[in-house]
Amino acid sequence: MFLWRSRAAATLLADGGPLVDRGGRIAGADRRAQQFLTERLAETLAGEEVCQFIDSDLDRRFLLRMRAVSEAGTRVVVITFKDFDVPAHLPRLERLFGLSAMEARILQHIIEGNSAERIADSKGVSILTVRTHIKHIHGKMGVRSKEEILAMIVKIFA
Repeated sequence: MFLWRSRAAATLLADGGPLVDRGGRIAGADRRAQQFLTERLAETLAGEEVCQFIDSDLDRRFLLRMRAVSEAGTRVVVITFKDFDVPAHLPRLERLFGLSAMEARILQHIIEGNSAERIADSKGVSILTVRTHIKHIHGKMGVRSKEEILAMIVKIFA
């Protein structure tokens, strides 16, 4: 049984129809999305909580969260999908972690999936400057990698 916690999850994952068709295929999903969702559901049913960013073809970014809940002998997978507008969340992230304005802008680029080289090009600064800012972001957020940054942001906003 699946429980949608957001209209975005129902629309994007189920495409307005039943979640699973007679052939066991997830409705509204192409082959790659089908495999991705099947793998995430398997992880969720194995007891892991799935939290990650999903990029859509429409240049939008979503936060996906899946978790299994058991209640009265019934197991339910709760799926939450949130539209994630990075600039709207930057002031909160700045305050939460005590980031400078430049660190917040670099964090925005990291969340959007840009590499350090691409960030340096877009900001007109050296790669070493960007790496220094990233090092400061890691210290202030208490993380050691880009993946941990994204995982922390997913946990905060999902």
